[in-house]
Amino acid sequence: MIDIMVVEDNYDVMLSIKGILETDKEINIVATAVNGVEAVELADKLSPDLVLMDIKLPDLDGLEAARQIKEACKAKKTDIKVLLLSTFYDDEFIERSQKYAVDGYLLKGIEAGKIAAAIKNTCGGFVTLDRVIYEKQKNIVHAYEMDGGASQYGRRKTDMAGPEAADKQENPPGGGDMPGSGLQSEIAGLTDVETSILKLVTDGKTNADIARELFLSRGTVRNYISRMLVKLECKNGRELAAFGTKAGL
Repeated sequence: MIDIMVVEDNYDVMLSIKGILETDKEINIVATAVNGVEAVELADKLSPDLVLMDIKLPDLDGLEAARQIKEACKAKKTDIKVLLLSTFYDDEFIERSQKYAVDGYLLKGIEAGKIAAAIKNTCGGFVTLDRVIYEKQKNIVHAYEMDGGASQYGRRKTDMAGPEAADKQENPPGGGDMPGSGLQSEIAGLTDVETSILKLVTDGKTNADIARELFLSRGTVRNYISRMLVKLECKNGRELAAFGTKAGL
């Protein structure tokens, strides 16, 4: 049994994550927290196997909370895995996640069925990364090495290559082959999260349904859809769904 703590300040997203994970008999949610300070305190008190944590949190952000949790583990000679699950993936966040030895970094929008597998991979010793994060980390490492930086990022990249490949087999982000029929370039211009949302729109899902399935807030879903309407030159959700159907999603 894997004991985990979920840290998420959006109530609806928290319920969605809990609802998915509670169906897995190998995962036990021992605590939840809504901010970074509470996460650090509960991690020290309960010593879960893994903390699944958002980055943008009140009082103390998820990355600083991760740093403090890892520092406490080092002092106590214990091991708590930290797996980030966030909408954000700025270079600064990725660099900090490497610096603080975070064990995994996923983007919200991951398919519901894959989040439990990601938790198990991470607890099994793999560095579990979303494909977008992995590619950005490679670019950061390359730029750092070109500037003559120390080799710690190079070692980190090497450590990630194998686990990331394993994760792509077990948990392929964004899922599925790119459709053809002349629409491939338009689809290729979408992010993994946008592609996942477009698939659900095509299936007739509401914004609320999409938010629950992809661990996003309704506002975030609306923002993604608005961007896709511009990218794909669609006037409304009905045209967006029709586009997805024509693209074979």
